[in-house]
Amino acid sequence: MKKSGLLKGIAIAFSACLFTMNLQAQDLRKAQDTERFARPVNTGANHTLLILDKSWGETKPEIGDEIAAYDTKGNMVASVVYVGHHTGLALWGDDEYTEEKEGLSQGEKFNLQWWKRTTNEMISLKVSDFERGNQIYNKDGLTVIADLTINQTLEQNMELFQNVPNPVLDYTEISFYLPKAEKIHLSLHNNLGQEILVLTNAKYEGGSHKIELKTEKVDPGVYFYKLVSGKEKITKQMTIVK
Repeated sequence: MKKSGLLKGIAIAFSACLFTMNLQAQDLRKAQDTERFARPVNTGANHTLLILDKSWGETKPEIGDEIAAYDTKGNMVASVVYVGHHTGLALWGDDEYTEEKEGLSQGEKFNLQWWKRTTNEMISLKVSDFERGNQIYNKDGLTVIADLTINQTLEQNMELFQNVPNPVLDYTEISFYLPKAEKIHLSLHNNLGQEILVLTNAKYEGGSHKIELKTEKVDPGVYFYKLVSGKEKITKQMTIVK
């Protein structure tokens, strides 16, 4: 690598560190307080993504909008609230010690979505240019985005997020999103497919919701939680440990 390229890389990395320190000091709690997206699972392995504020051009989000990253299977792996300057996300990698997929696999491409709070629109984003890195997950990697464009407006469907924390010691939270008011059935199943616990069976307004699960009476093991609304159903996996 040429000296100028090396110095530029060091400067970008240093700027990312300063940004993170500044965010922790001033806006970390606000940036983490997402409404549309759930908290991602902290798996202990991540790739740092920095979206430079200039990259938005004339399409800059409003303060309070949210940005999230998804894997190729449609699982959310990072989320943050836009607070008015450079945006940093930790793209969580998959925990290789659990059977479920909670994050990005090594070498997997990530995709970005932007939720507009005032209009409740979901936008997919296209990365047009990078200051550093690319759109591929690498453990301990760094990507700095220099230019973003709007790809398309997405239809918002029912969404079930990975429970947090996972694996579960004695308590976890399960979040889901409903595009409109509807009755849902959320239940916990063992690895034989048998329903062992009904978490909720009620009508909810459209929007994001969160259910708490205490597991002191549930044996350790691998379980599935299923969200059903009409003919729609989504299943995810969790691990309970003691």
